[in-house]
Amino acid sequence: MKSLSIPAAVFAAMTACAAVAQLPPVQPQPAPKGTVAQSVDDATITSKVTNAIAEDPTLKDIEFTVDTTDAVVTLNGTANAKDQVARAVAIARSIDGVKSVVNILAVKTS
Repeated sequence: MKSLSIPAAVFAAMTACAAVAQLPPVQPQPAPKGTVAQSVDDATITSKVTNAIAEDPTLKDIEFTVDTTDAVVTLNGTANAKDQVARAVAIARSIDGVKSVVNILAVKTS
C-alpha cells in the first residue's frame, strides 16, 4: 500500500478545506403554508377554541364543532339563542392565532 508523504498529505487536507469553505451557507427555510407546521397550529387553535367554548357556563347547551384552516376558525352547530351564538363567536375571536371566524351556528327554532 502506498502512503502519502507529509507535504502531500498537508496539501490534500488544505485543498479539501478550501473546497468546503467555498460552499454556500445553508439557511433554514420557513415552513410553507399548508404543511405540518400549519396543521399543528390549526390543531392547537381548534383545541383552544373548543375548550374555551365548552368551559363557558353560558354556552353549556350549545352543540358545536370547530374546524380551523390556515388560522380561520369555522364554528358549526346549534344554539338556543342569538346571544349564545354571539358569545361563541367572541370567544373564538379572542383566541391567540385566530385570523378570522366563520360563523355557521344556527339558533334552534323549537
